[in-house]
Amino acid sequence: MFERRVARVLGGETALHREIKTNLDFADVIVSGMPIRAVKNLQAYIGVSDSRMAELMSVTPKTFRSRKEHFKPDEGNHAYTLARIVVETEKAIGDKEAALDWLGSKQPALGNRIPIDLVRTNAGVQAVEDLLGRITYGVYS
Repeated sequence: MFERRVARVLGGETALHREIKTNLDFADVIVSGMPIRAVKNLQAYIGVSDSRMAELMSVTPKTFRSRKEHFKPDEGNHAYTLARIVVETEKAIGDKEAALDWLGSKQPALGNRIPIDLVRTNAGVQAVEDLLGRITYGVYS
């Protein structure tokens, strides 16, 4: 169920070129190259510019614009991780707009860092996921 929600944020089967049922399906998509269309769907979903999306994927704007069909596995993994965090945030916060607002705002429990900026590193992802877990289970601090 969760994987299907992440797939929808990326544009579903049409954009991903396959049905997504498990994390292993996403692993296959990432290794074979995340389609540009899926990344563009995510970009539209979160409402960011090309330069901001490039930053969130840890690539230069030039690299972001130059990809024609697929992103390299490490680049696609960043997009997948961002989509997963967006869905996790929606689940914890309640709806898309509130989740995107939360992701873009300084959070005291993250040392006044902005969660979406932390998603570029594994350590940052873990910190955001830990906080979302605390919010979900009512132990937010």
